[in-house]
Order: sequence, then structure tokens, then C-alpha cells
Amino acid sequence: MNKVFYLTNIKDTITGFIFRLIPLLILGGITLLSFWYLKKNIQPELPTVAKSKEHKPDYVFTDAKLTVLNLDGSTKYRLIGHEFRHYEDDASIDVLKPQLRLFAKNAQPTTVRSETAHVSGNLDIVELFKNVLVSRPSQFNTTGLLINPFFKLNTDYLEVFVNDDRLTTRLPVKIQRGDSIVTANKGADYDNVSQSIQMYGDVRGSIEPSNTLKR
Repeated sequence: MNKVFYLTNIKDTITGFIFRLIPLLILGGITLLSFWYLKKNIQPELPTVAKSKEHKPDYVFTDAKLTVLNLDGSTKYRLIGHEFRHYEDDASIDVLKPQLRLFAKNAQPTTVRSETAHVSGNLDIVELFKNVLVSRPSQFNTTGLLINPFFKLNTDYLEVFVNDDRLTTRLPVKIQRGDSIVTANKGADYDNVSQSIQMYGDVRGSIEPSNTLKR
């Protein structure tokens, strides 16, 4: 009799354990099934790719002025314009109605005007477009004697290399220095330091005798 009771208790214990285990097995199966479903249907995250910057203005200024200095603190050039558009991708600047002033030691400032301009991102190259006029006033010594006559240059495109203080164009150009007037159909290079000019193509004009050292 005791032996039958003992076997009955073991059977009941096993049966109860199985009944308690069934919910756990079902829950585990649901968990595994859910994990499999998510893994199959959810795409893996792709690495984040940095968005490339677009060539569009991030800043627009009106009636603005840009001043670039030399290492010694002196003014290298000053650019004013009706509108400045700064671009986010290359830090370049487009200018409407620009007026560029180039400053050199022992010489009068040179002024460049045009309809539009483009300044490189590192501020060392300025391109000017349409009705470009370069002008520098006459230079006199302390006694009033003329030592350098006025200078003018007209063209429709000009590239200014600020660090070299050099101006260049490959479009037709007209240059006037004092009473001398010269034209060239393939452009010219102008060194603003030595104030020397090299012209290209069909060069024509009239060169007047030097009028320096006169009142």
C-alpha cells in the first residue's frame, strides 16, 4: 500500500512539473519566433554617410566689405560690393558690383571695378567679369613732380593673383598709361609691383615719350 502511494506521488509530481513547464516552452517558442521574424524582415542599418555640401549660398550680405591683411597687419586688399554670396561647399564668394582695392608699398592703391566677381575659398584669387576697369592715379613726389603717370586697363575678364600682385587676362584689352594707349586682342599680364606689362596677340597703339619728373 505504501509503495503504491509513493509511485502515485512521483507521477503527480512529474505531471505537475510538465504542466508548469509547458507555458515556459510556449513563451520560449514565441520569443524565438519573434526574434527570427525581426531578423528576417528588418534591414540592417547602413553606416551613416556624411552628406556632401551643396554649392549654394549659406550666407548673403548686402553692402558688405571684405578686408584681407598681410602678416604684418597691413591691408593686402579691400573688396566692397552691393551683395556678397558665400558658398558652403568651397567657401568661395560671389560679389555683385565689386570694387577691389589693391595696396602695394611705395605705390598708389590700384582700384578694380566690374559687374561681378568671384573670390576663391582661400581669398588669394579674385576673378572679375564684364566691364572690368583697372585704374591707378598718377603718383607725384614730395616736391610735386610726376614720377608715375596714371594707369587704366579695360577688358571683360580679369584674374587677380593677390599674393603675387599680378593681374592677367586673355581677352581683348586696352591699356592707357599717361598719354600712351595700347590694345591687344589676346590679353595681357600686368605686374603691379614692378608695374610692367606684357601683351599678347595683335598689339597696336601709340607710345608717348616719358613725361615723368615734370609738374
